Amino acid sequence: MLRLPAWFVALALLAAAWPATAATLPVYHQVVGQEAHYRVEAGDTLSRIGARFGMSVSLAATINGITDPRRLRIGRDLLLSNQRVVPAKLADGIVIDVVDRTLYWFKERQLMAHFPVAVGRADWETPPGRFRIISRRHKPTWHVPPAIQAEMRERGERVRTRILPGPDNPLGEYWLQLSAGDYGIHGTNAPWSVGKYATHGCIRLRPADVERLFHEVPDGTLVWVIYEPVKVAQLDDGRVLLQVNEDIYNRAQALRDDFAAAAGHAGLADHIDLDRAATVIENAWGIPVDVTRQVPAGGPS
Repeated sequence: MLRLPAWFVALALLAAAWPATAATLPVYHQVVGQEAHYRVEAGDTLSRIGARFGMSVSLAATINGITDPRRLRIGRDLLLSNQRVVPAKLADGIVIDVVDRTLYWFKERQLMAHFPVAVGRADWETPPGRFRIISRRHKPTWHVPPAIQAEMRERGERVRTRILPGPDNPLGEYWLQLSAGDYGIHGTNAPWSVGKYATHGCIRLRPADVERLFHEVPDGTLVWVIYEPVKVAQLDDGRVLLQVNEDIYNRAQALRDDFAAAAGHAGLADHIDLDRAATVIENAWGIPVDVTRQVPAGGPS
């Protein structure tokens, strides 16, 4: 969880084909997830409820007509959604999209599972790139990197150089080492943080999810970390869905500004309602929204 050297990050950016390039619109063909209803319980906050589905507070509030997210009525029924455009970049391996905080596991071109994850904060980014799982540890000891020790010192916290396995260990029960400095995929002792930008760059999963990966995903597996705030799904039934997430690392402004040109370059200009797309881009709701252009009854104009 150390900051990588500048030269390493530069190589990783090139290897990942970072999608901040203007006129490059990622187009996929599958959506996963579902809509669900949730009844508010005592102690619930919209932030905590939304995190379970990877939804922002603003999106959950907009969908449910909530004017003050700080006030939730116990017993109220909320509509939630954890739908995602699947970034199917691999036949076999793991794809982690930083912006929708989701890990996608593929095997023989099939999506085996998708899990919410916590990723690097805005001031401590998760690096993009193509890596591999090179080793694993059960009940790992956390050797606290010097940079994180310095952060502890600056915050006036107790500076610890290592944390043994147990309830105080932020790595949880399982660690999958990536070929990327000190970065890895691991569990957590704070499952409420999953679904947020909350780490020092590592990929943090819920305990049950990382346990499954630990036992079923072998060393050598390719892990492709991507950052795609704007992506499209063109479905078999002809619909076009646009998913726009908050660009927390500030990497995709050119694509947001030139979406119409990017859609044209991708061959989708005649299939997208650009006015509707502009609304989706402005709001960055974080879930797929239908932006299919409706053809007039008399045919194309």
